[in-house]
Amino acid sequence: MLLRLTGLWNLLIFGIFTLLLLVVAGVCQGLTLPFDPEQRVSAWLTRWLWGHAMIDAHLPFWRVTVTGTERLAGKPRILTANHQSMLDIPLVTRLPVPVRVVARPGVFRMPVFGTMARVGRHIALDGTSRETLERAMIETKAAIDDGASVLVFPEGTRGDGAELQPFNRGAFELALQVGADVLPIAISGTDTALPKGSPYPRVCFARFHIQLLEPVAVAGKNRRQLARVVRERIVAALAGPRPWEVTARVKVRYAALGRGRAGWAWGKTTFDPVFWALHERMPTEGRWLDVGAGEGLLAGYLEAAGHRLDAHGLDPDAARIAQARALYGEGFAVGDARTAALGDGLDVVTCIDVLHYLTVEEQAAVVTRLVGATRPGGLVIVRDPDVARGVRGALTVAAEGALVAAGRHQGDGVRAQGGAGLEALFRAMMEDVRVEDCSAGTPFANVLLSGRKSSG
Repeated sequence: MLLRLTGLWNLLIFGIFTLLLLVVAGVCQGLTLPFDPEQRVSAWLTRWLWGHAMIDAHLPFWRVTVTGTERLAGKPRILTANHQSMLDIPLVTRLPVPVRVVARPGVFRMPVFGTMARVGRHIALDGTSRETLERAMIETKAAIDDGASVLVFPEGTRGDGAELQPFNRGAFELALQVGADVLPIAISGTDTALPKGSPYPRVCFARFHIQLLEPVAVAGKNRRQLARVVRERIVAALAGPRPWEVTARVKVRYAALGRGRAGWAWGKTTFDPVFWALHERMPTEGRWLDVGAGEGLLAGYLEAAGHRLDAHGLDPDAARIAQARALYGEGFAVGDARTAALGDGLDVVTCIDVLHYLTVEEQAAVVTRLVGATRPGGLVIVRDPDVARGVRGALTVAAEGALVAAGRHQGDGVRAQGGAGLEALFRAMMEDVRVEDCSAGTPFANVLLSGRKSSG
């Protein structure tokens, strides 16, 4: 009975928002056409009504988790996603950038979807027709120049969710012709919520994960090489854990410290994007030092996500380290990053939300010590408030200051340099330096910096 009611609710919501979209976007298109010939306003309404409002109206039946949005920063790209369900398109259109979808010409002839596709300025492509490929290349180039990323489902049609189907050439021909890098996207959960061939959901409650992966540069690659790398990344992501699975395991682990600590661990790892970001960026094995380890929450998260690191932690708070040692053993010790022995030959060092409690001179000294403790080619990752982000940056610094005042964090003030100051430090000491946002989905502004110690 509940499944039947869920199915009826699904059809009702879809019908209401599709009708609303056609009416509102159509009227808006007519009103704004004189000063918006590119139809940006109606395209934005299409994405918002169909990608956000319609999906979110299914709460609490559907929950969506999006990770890796920091990889959308910069120039538009060709987005390539696996395809399991009709839900994939509205889910991807909820990304925080303009997205135009490449679809089969038949979609544009459908009574409802065709109108929505045209209003949203999406692109028609028949993989067997050279004519439509050339036209799609022109429209894709125009979309990229207009600041929109272009989404292609390289499988060409929906699969059953069991495994990826063979990739068609169209997505990679487009990327090579327009010179845009490819950003792979792994979508999971839609095959159970609304599988291929069914107008009704198969489950009452569903969790969806939209995972934006590391971009693939087109430079120096041919179509087959590009397709192979993209496919490998999507396959690996689909085989990995889902964020809610990892946080559930963390909660169970911290239940040993009491119900309150378990709830705190679940909430922190669920809503702070740094945990999933580090899961993606850190190796699965090797010697690791976590500076500012606290209760060892990052160690617990990475362990729950499948990492098998030789973990060590350092924190000046003896009470928090005692909890980490109770859960993870003798590798965690009380110590100050400015003076404590860090060891050497480490494969990776993390320093999350620590540097801004130090003076600017001490920050430079600590980064120098972290780099010195890593092996050649080793990875150093730091997160700190991004003070250049206006109100959000000021809010982040104020929140950190409140934690110091409340005695939760140790220090005598907050001295955040932000991304620019820390980036200069990193570039002076390391190679392959990356500066990424690490605050998506939160009211705060944080920057994640990573670099590798020179192997020369």
